[in-house]
Amino acid sequence: MHIASAVGDLPAVSLTWRDGLFAHWPVDPSRVRPLVPDELDVDTREGTAWVSALPSLVAASRPWFLPERVGLTFPQVNLRTYVRYGGRPGVYFLSLDAPTELGVRLARSVWDLPYHLADIDFETTGDVRRFDCQRVHTDESPARFAAEYRPTGRPAYADPDSLSAFLAERYRLYLVRGGSRGGSGTVWCARVEHDPWRLCPVEATVHADALLESVGLPAPAEDPVVHFAPSATFRVRTPFRPRAQVPI
Repeated sequence: MHIASAVGDLPAVSLTWRDGLFAHWPVDPSRVRPLVPDELDVDTREGTAWVSALPSLVAASRPWFLPERVGLTFPQVNLRTYVRYGGRPGVYFLSLDAPTELGVRLARSVWDLPYHLADIDFETTGDVRRFDCQRVHTDESPARFAAEYRPTGRPAYADPDSLSAFLAERYRLYLVRGGSRGGSGTVWCARVEHDPWRLCPVEATVHADALLESVGLPAPAEDPVVHFAPSATFRVRTPFRPRAQVPI
């Protein structure tokens, strides 16, 4: 049974996101539209859609009512794009890669998230982070992602009207279950509770061609817009069925 089939919008998972990189690429909306269910609108800024790769260390991931010491800690990279439903902004995951087989199975079966099993090396030397991910899921497109990054300044909140805020300040993730192309699926939404991001400037070298190509996107033609996030604490709630329209 899907977790949302039993009860919705209740606390589910707590975790801490550490040593994370935001790497964002502009994409023509026509490239993103086939990857996003018809029930969701592709969210754009000044006519441009965006896709982002976020490597990080997920620390103390656990049911929300358990103490941190029993949680799982593992590296992860997710590939996401930006959507709206009923006027409310959120993210839509194109893929997520993690090295924990049990976690991948649970996320696929319970949350319907496109998780893939991967071999991931993540290390920190001084202030430099190195992340190397190779997907090993046998029934999926091969994909590799690598990045080396170093923060170069102090963390600060993004200006609310900035591109950084548009890309980072997202507090909902959307899922669509059932249906096919044509808009006959059911939209679910999970709220993600955390404080506003404090982002740092960062020097980064990112290799993401194979990751983007694995979902049907072209290899990036330019370097990404990048930020570093030292830490953030999350509480993810169980999915619920949101209203299609926001009252005016």
